[in-house]
Amino acid sequence: MATVSGRASTLPARAAPIVVLLIFSAALTGCAAQGGLRGPGERTAVRLSAAEGEHFRRGMRQYLASVQGVIDALSRSDRAQASGSARKAGVDMLRDVSASVAVKLPPDFLMLSMDTHQRFDALAHAAAAGESKAEMMQHLSAILVNCTACHASYRLATE
Repeated sequence: MATVSGRASTLPARAAPIVVLLIFSAALTGCAAQGGLRGPGERTAVRLSAAEGEHFRRGMRQYLASVQGVIDALSRSDRAQASGSARKAGVDMLRDVSASVAVKLPPDFLMLSMDTHQRFDALAHAAAAGESKAEMMQHLSAILVNCTACHASYRLATE
């Protein structure tokens, strides 16, 4: 059982191997997300095949679509739509990541990715639970901090 913002939630069974890998990687390296703006040559290259890179790009586009969907829903006070949009970028997205790809990823990248998925799930829960718009915007802000940190620290490179 994993926790998302102090709330218990279950992970999809297919995500369990990825989560174990994330925890093991974090334990070995003492991970912490890297921050700050860096030049293109200073970011860590995440080397993936062309197909794997496209899969990750689709995932990033889903993050953007989810953020846009949440903002649109909040502008109309549609909590159900906000929750549904956030859930699309939650931990369930990990079911499509194979262990062979996960082992290629830097441990800090994995931890940041997992945290981002969990934050989307927390936002989905917050919207469904009726938290205020201000509280939901705080969730969105934390998600975008992760996006900014990731893009400042990493770049996709094809093998």
